[in-house]
This record gives sequence, C-alpha cells and structure tokens, in this order.
Amino acid sequence: MTLGKMIGFDYRNRPAVAPFVNHPSLFFSTGAIFPKMKIWQLCIGVIVALGFAQVMAESPSPSRRDINAVLAAHDRQLLELPDVVGLYVGVLADGKTPCLKVMLARPTSETERKLPRQIEGYPVVTEISGEIRPLRP
Repeated sequence: MTLGKMIGFDYRNRPAVAPFVNHPSLFFSTGAIFPKMKIWQLCIGVIVALGFAQVMAESPSPSRRDINAVLAAHDRQLLELPDVVGLYVGVLADGKTPCLKVMLARPTSETERKLPRQIEGYPVVTEISGEIRPLRP
C-alpha cells in the first residue's frame, strides 16, 4: 500500500511537479487541523478572539472596588489632612484613567508628603483650588 492510498489520495495520476498542490485542503480549508472548516472561518474566529482578549485587558479587574466606593471609604481620612478642602473623582490627563482628585487650599510640603500616591490602585492627584467658602445670600 502506498502513502497516497493510506491518506486517501492517489498521487500516481498527478503531474510530477508538486503533486500536492492540487489537494483541495491546501487552499480552501485548513486541512488536517480542522477538516471541515474553511480558512476564512478560522480567520474570523481568530479576529473575534483577539478582539475579546483586548476588551478583557482594558476592562478593570473584577477584584478592584468601584472608585466611588474607594472615595467614600477614605474621604474622612483625607479631609482631616491640613489644607485639604475637597475630594472628587476625576480622570488623568489621558482622559480615560480614573483617579481621586484632592483639592488643596494652598500647596504645602507637609500635606503633599502625607497624601498617598495611590489608594487601592487608583492614582491620587492634587489640585490647588484655594479656600472654599459658602455663598451668602
């Protein structure tokens, strides 16, 4: 028994130059890997899988708390620091990354030293707002 008959393809009646070129699995499907799948189906599957992987990489980790919950848990601690007049949720200069913004009445090295750089994975950014006073009617 020849190799051609073992794999179900008889090469004896084909031209001597590259006899495997005419095998249908080389051009329209992936052949031995996925015998019934066409190449375009495999390509679409790979593209979808790569897109899904990118979306998962960009989404926040499920173990990370919501930034509003983090702010609520740490607001009293931060507001007790000298010259801190307010806190809010903002975004970094890239316009996408959420951060905690700390409003300062004036810049002091003592307050800057006491402020953490990150809280639960979220960056902490200072902003000089000046004194905040209530409006009087």
